[in-house]
Amino acid sequence: MKLKFLWFLLISLATIPASAQEVIPITRFGAIPNSQTDVMPAVKQALEYCKDKSDIVISFPEGRYDFWPTRYADKTDSIGFDLQKMNDLTIDGNGSEFIFHGWMEIAHVDSCFNILFKNFSVDWDRPLISQAEITKSTDTYLDVKIDRKSYPYVIENKKILFLGEGWKLPVLNVYNNLYDKTNKEIVYNSWDSPLGNIFEQEAEELGGGIVRFHGKTPMKPESGTFVSLFHARYAIVGFHIRNSRDIVLKDLQIYHCLSHGVLGERTENITMDNASMMVNDAKGRVFSIIADASHFVNCKGVIKVENCAHTGQGDDFINVHGRSVIIMNIPDEKTIEVKTDGRYTTPNDEMWFIKHETAQREEVRIVESITPIKEDGKVTGFQISFTQPIPKGIQVGDFTENKTWVAGLELRNCKILKRHRARGILVTTPKEVIIENNYFRSAGTAILIEGDMDYWYESGANNNMQIRNNVFEDCLTSGNAHGSRGEWGEAVITITPSHKPQDAQAEPYHKNIYIRDNVFKVFDAPLVRARSVRNLSFTGNEIIKTYTYKPYAWQQSAFLLDGCRNVVIKDNKIDKAYTTRDILIEHMKKSDVKVAKKELFNIDFLKDINTYHLW
Repeated sequence: MKLKFLWFLLISLATIPASAQEVIPITRFGAIPNSQTDVMPAVKQALEYCKDKSDIVISFPEGRYDFWPTRYADKTDSIGFDLQKMNDLTIDGNGSEFIFHGWMEIAHVDSCFNILFKNFSVDWDRPLISQAEITKSTDTYLDVKIDRKSYPYVIENKKILFLGEGWKLPVLNVYNNLYDKTNKEIVYNSWDSPLGNIFEQEAEELGGGIVRFHGKTPMKPESGTFVSLFHARYAIVGFHIRNSRDIVLKDLQIYHCLSHGVLGERTENITMDNASMMVNDAKGRVFSIIADASHFVNCKGVIKVENCAHTGQGDDFINVHGRSVIIMNIPDEKTIEVKTDGRYTTPNDEMWFIKHETAQREEVRIVESITPIKEDGKVTGFQISFTQPIPKGIQVGDFTENKTWVAGLELRNCKILKRHRARGILVTTPKEVIIENNYFRSAGTAILIEGDMDYWYESGANNNMQIRNNVFEDCLTSGNAHGSRGEWGEAVITITPSHKPQDAQAEPYHKNIYIRDNVFKVFDAPLVRARSVRNLSFTGNEIIKTYTYKPYAWQQSAFLLDGCRNVVIKDNKIDKAYTTRDILIEHMKKSDVKVAKKELFNIDFLKDINTYHLW
């Protein structure tokens, strides 16, 4: 009898439904879909209602919702969804269209846990990029056609100024990339600002939407070529996620925002699933957002990017990195002073010390306290004290790197296309990186593995990277002809930390990078450019020669290796039409490279080329 009762009790408990999510329609707070009235007051009320609650869904009945910045005296309230210290919250658009106006941030997520944004698109009525179609290019002028309704402008004092919602701006002499008139891809063998400073020159209205710019351009594009005209570079992030945990963006289409699409800082676990920065083809555009589609700095846990197809952005598909911070002063044996414009550590964080000349991670110390350093009331750096004395031999000019806040990356089933400028994937993190089952057709290098200690200071020597089962098709069609660091890579896969190997015995910067079971469809010679890697493997790949474009890259070897150790190239299937068989090395011994004899690669030392000057 007792057993029957216990069984009945267990069954009864199992069938009691868990507490259901509370679904709140945004219309409860006065929002009216498709009215083009400002939805911001309703959103603010809804978020206020959700404070100190959990498991809430703010639901937008399908329709159009307009977001307008609200001005309070000298302040502009410019955040669409301002989430501060909120947990277990879902923003469900149900297929709605969110239209933003002026200088706005889509969402700001700070100190939150378990937040989901899903099922909506985002665009601006007037984006912070304009667009023109080239009608004629000569040695003395450039004619372009501008849709004045979509991209209003005026000519004042013979200079063009574009008009937006709350702004009046010239064309910046940056980016301004060219797009093919048929497929809307970045034009072959072009680069940043391929028309030079022509849009800063004398402008003349010809009528019918045609504007003539007087001057000579570095190249003459075909009639019908499109050009994107940037008015800002890094203005306001789309989704800014910081100091949070378990944040998910799912089934989103972001057609425009004013900087990075997604910026994650000091956040644990961020997932983007079918959440793409996209060109709004329905509006005839060639561009989407201003900067990186996604950018993650000093995060931890895992960054998951799946089923995304970013297009049209002004910079890379994704960038995952830490930060190298220069030691400016050592007041005592337990204290350093660093110069940085952002807080990159907190008490109890573990910190690596890095010698500048070797770029090697040295001993770890635990942060005890951190104090801002101010100049003229502005934070310019931090004084950091540790629980133990700093490692012997560390001096001013060396670096620190946060060991606690580093993230792994899983990137799967994505499309990286040449409808955006620059590179595909940038990743510098010591945690595991898996890049698999993706399709790359990028204008620049498909994958850039860096480690920067002299410009952006984006840190993170890689310890374990798997690049497998991807297709690379006709990558590196642009931004490589001149070999400058400001261009877009040197091979299909480019590994170029700023650290220069000292000699053939120097310990490499990166470790354990495995490139296997991929398909490389290439019109040009360079497959891999690698600097300072221990254990670099290129195995089981298929190389197929294409004739889509003419070869043009300055690197004309299959592999260009600098300061690498234990390089293995074997078991690859190589198209007979791909005749490049050179492996060029520097700061290495020939014995550092092991090549299967049947693959017929020739190993030789690099001669008569200063790759550091080029890079």
